[in-house]
This record gives sequence, structure tokens and C-alpha cells, in this order.
Amino acid sequence: MVSAFEEQGHSMVAQLMVMYLDDNAKGRLESLLGANWQRELIAMAPRVEQEVSRAKNRSMQPLQLTLFSVEDTEFNPQQHCPKNACSVGAVLESKKVLQENQFSNAQKKKALGYLMHYMVQLHVPVNTGLKRDMGGQKIYLKDGDLKDVNLAWIWNYDLYRRFETRWFSLAQEYFREMKDMDLSTWSESKMPQDWAFESHLLAREHVYPIATEGRYSAALIKEGQALLRTQLQKAAYRSALLINEALGS
Repeated sequence: MVSAFEEQGHSMVAQLMVMYLDDNAKGRLESLLGANWQRELIAMAPRVEQEVSRAKNRSMQPLQLTLFSVEDTEFNPQQHCPKNACSVGAVLESKKVLQENQFSNAQKKKALGYLMHYMVQLHVPVNTGLKRDMGGQKIYLKDGDLKDVNLAWIWNYDLYRRFETRWFSLAQEYFREMKDMDLSTWSESKMPQDWAFESHLLAREHVYPIATEGRYSAALIKEGQALLRTQLQKAAYRSALLINEALGS
């Protein structure tokens, strides 16, 4: 049941992303997925989460993360993504499949799901956190019942669960909010490497400091959900940018 909330979160990001696709990309997606391409695109969003969660696919787990050290000042592919085994590498490989004609429609469909999934992963700050604690996996806080809860679990699952609005309604709410925002700063760079390091800085500036008190507190929930809200909006908007670039030509 835990993963179900994150699966819905991926669907919400896909719903929001669709609103920022350009006409050329929409035409290509219709050719690829059929007349009901929007429904199919949103339905495929959580499938990678289901796939990664299966015990037999443990080898895919490193792709969930892009981790850094405290002294790092930028993304370095050899250091932070050896053999492309990180969320940044997964996004770049997925975009390549979408762009190049040598790949089949079946491969492109799978690449769409991967791109959407790993774009969410690299915008969840704890998933671009520190190597030394495996992105919060080695950090435990006390919840209200004085039970130990994992920081990575909080950010990847429980904060999603605590949103009170249904996911479809949340996508509409986010879109209305974004119409009044200047989104140009979110596209100053179109490189997933830069977006991952941006998320890492957010982890260092917000996620880790508020966890130092050792409690899964109301303050952590409030600040965490506010930060996660913006990061999910970024993930949707930037996913559309990549798909527009890959399919819009």
C-alpha cells in the first residue's frame, strides 16, 4: 500500500505535464500512443514505479538516485553517474531513445515511462542527497509514536500520503497556480544534470537541516510538503520541455 501513493503522485505529475506539451509533440504522441494518447501517457506514468518495486528488479534501484558529496559544486558524470547508473543517466538515455529514429515504437513507449518516472526522482531532493547516507536511507527520525522512520521513506512516500487533495484535482490546482508564475527560471537550463544538482542544493539547505532535530515533526511535514509541491511542478514542466524537444522536431 505504501507505494500506491507515490504511483498516484507520478500520475499527477503526468497529468500536469500534458498541459505544457506543444502541438508538435502532441501530434507525435498521438501517432505513437493512439487517439487516447493522453489517457495512455498518464496511465504509463506509475508503471515504472511498479516495475522498480519488484524484488527481481533490484538492479534498477541505483537509477532512482543521483547522489553527491558535501564538497561537490556541480554534477560530474564519472563521479556521480558511473556507467549512466543514476536518475540523470536514465533521463538522458530515455530522451535519446525518443529522439532517434533507430528505436522502435515499443522502445519509445518504454522510454516515455522511464523519462517521466526518473524526472520525478531527480526532483525529490532527498534522492539527490548525500552519498554518505544513501540519500536519507541511513537517517532515522522519531515519529509521533516514537517509532523510527526513515528520511528517504518520508520524502518518497509519506509526504505524498499526507496531501489531502485528490491527485487529479491537485494537478488542476497546480496548473492554475503556475499560470500566474514566471516559469522562465525553471528553463534557464534544459540539462537534467543541472536540475539534479539544484535539487541537491535544496536537500542540503532544507531537507537535512530540518531533520537534524531527529523528529518527524509537524514543521518537517509543513515545510516538506511546500518544497515537494514546487518540485513536482518543476518535474512536470521540465518533463514537457524534454519531450517537446525530443518529439517536436
